[in-house]
Amino acid sequence: MKTMRSRASALVLGAPISSRQAKAGNLPKRRAFPLFGADGVSSVAYAPDEIILTVLIAGQMALAYSPWVGLGVATILMLVIGTYRYNIQRVGEKGDFALVQKNLGTGFAVLLGAAMMVDFVLTVAVSLSSATQYLESLLPALYSHQRLVACCLIAVVTLVCLRGIKFMFRVAHWPTYIFLLLLGGTLVFGLAADMAGTLGTAVSADYEIAQSTSPEELATGVGLLVLLLRVFASGSVAMTGVNTISNATRAFAHPRQRNAAITLMLMGSVTSLLLVGVLYLTWRTGAIFVLDPAQTLRVDGQNVSPDFHQTPLLLQISDTVFAAHWVTVLLGVSTVGVLVVAAMTAFTGFPMLATVLAHRQYLPVYLSARDSTALYGTGVLVLGLSSMALVGVVGPDVHTLVQMYIVGAFTAMLLTQVSVLKNSWLAQRITPDTKKRRLIWRDLIITSIGVLASGTVLTVIILTKFTHGAWFSMLLILFLLGLMMKINKHYQRVDRQLALPQTEAELAEARALPSRVHALIYVERVRKPVLRAVSYARATRPSSIEALVVNIDEERTRQNIDAWQQLGLPLDLTVLDAPYRNPVDAVMDYVRRSRQKSPRDVLVIYLPEYVVSRWWEGIFHRRTVHRLKAQLRHEPGVVVASVPWQIEKGSSATASQ
Repeated sequence: MKTMRSRASALVLGAPISSRQAKAGNLPKRRAFPLFGADGVSSVAYAPDEIILTVLIAGQMALAYSPWVGLGVATILMLVIGTYRYNIQRVGEKGDFALVQKNLGTGFAVLLGAAMMVDFVLTVAVSLSSATQYLESLLPALYSHQRLVACCLIAVVTLVCLRGIKFMFRVAHWPTYIFLLLLGGTLVFGLAADMAGTLGTAVSADYEIAQSTSPEELATGVGLLVLLLRVFASGSVAMTGVNTISNATRAFAHPRQRNAAITLMLMGSVTSLLLVGVLYLTWRTGAIFVLDPAQTLRVDGQNVSPDFHQTPLLLQISDTVFAAHWVTVLLGVSTVGVLVVAAMTAFTGFPMLATVLAHRQYLPVYLSARDSTALYGTGVLVLGLSSMALVGVVGPDVHTLVQMYIVGAFTAMLLTQVSVLKNSWLAQRITPDTKKRRLIWRDLIITSIGVLASGTVLTVIILTKFTHGAWFSMLLILFLLGLMMKINKHYQRVDRQLALPQTEAELAEARALPSRVHALIYVERVRKPVLRAVSYARATRPSSIEALVVNIDEERTRQNIDAWQQLGLPLDLTVLDAPYRNPVDAVMDYVRRSRQKSPRDVLVIYLPEYVVSRWWEGIFHRRTVHRLKAQLRHEPGVVVASVPWQIEKGSSATASQ
């Protein structure tokens, strides 16, 4: 039975990983980039859509602003990445949580943990909801089943990630590199066609949009500024993959910090180029993507139906650049693939974060990978179920999920950079060497710029996106913060009560023996397990031994009494009355009365039980002993001793107990 169970576990979870294997990180940059960089690269699949649907509030003429917004997002992204390269030297292999806890204190570290947990959940939800959107474009029949398709994708990715990190490493690089090849080729051909004057217009360029912001409001400057800030906040989702690489430094091959820094810069550069290129071609082709087509979009002068499906911008551009639709299909499939890999990055990071938090007693201890045969199986399941619940409630609406997504990511980024800033400030104060101080001041200035950029972006996001879903993320982060503090208080209370005594008087009291030890044997039927319990109880030589039988059925009770008398055992059999036919209550009442008579004595309750060889055989037996054991565990001064009797295969295991 154990062999079959272990084989089934290995089939789902993969082979167990030893602690030495878990600590050994040896990913080269070419393998680490497609997995940990996929979070940032894949944002090109939905970040342009978010920018365009916000820009188009001002009408189709505002499309000309979109490349400049993309350039602004790319500039801030590279600036933040530039500071994070220095952060990695400070973070090392310990992760952001340890860094923030050291420099800013436990409260801010737990806030960082809550923000990152929300970030991981929304990474899965946003990536696979966007993948659902692309699948609908390739297979229109799926359009009416969006929620189901997204939840199924999450379930499949969860099962794949249960196989372990090594399995993800083996399959992650192909989708990312294929996506980069196809999208890069599309942009190159599109830019070449634009320079040659042969670039056509997208099909959606002929659609009419009902402008919700009047030209007069934009002309005042204030309206234009507010609109651009909203656009920038939407596009900042392209920066969300920065801290993924920072927290995965220990997975890189040596020299780990250098390789992680290079991979981070590569990810930022590629993402920036792709984002600006897609937005430029969107402007040149006139492709549009609106928030609510049924309210704002007209085709051939008619309002579109509520079930009108919009094609993502990447596929619109591909259709415009290439005459062959099969290229668009390949790009769509590869986009789904890189979005799935982006979700996998969350399934690698969430269990590691949960392990850190559980080890410090801010999450339940069973989330610690140190106690898991499958290493990260529990964390993977928690993340998968949480993401599925979020998509099930909110729906696979990428726009709504993105507004929630960016809050957690930038909160974590800001806290990490502030902790590095404080670390550098303290370091320069205690460094006497002038040359080293100049280097520290260089790091300090660069990190200050990153803090200013991250803080500005987070402020813009909260101000412009609060009512669009940012409030939910903020509320969820605060809820998790309070919950983790509550969990930690519980563990602290348990530790205080279980700690060894410190004074001699307390030690003497703890070492004191009980006045007397009384043994009680629960008897349901006088059979072999009861005889074994009697033997064990007598072998401990207690002050007294007493057997208890509960009178529920008069005939069964008489049979037990007769069988007991025939055995000739040198101990009494006490019959307890159960007027409501509940043996557990009858025994508990007797135990409590005994405790009241002699509070300083110890009662040892022997519970004979038999163990069946197959799990399904337990269905045929009463659970009285298990219920009694659960009740007795809460009684002070009571020790429960289980006396198992194993039923072998082929024996009469299904007789009633």
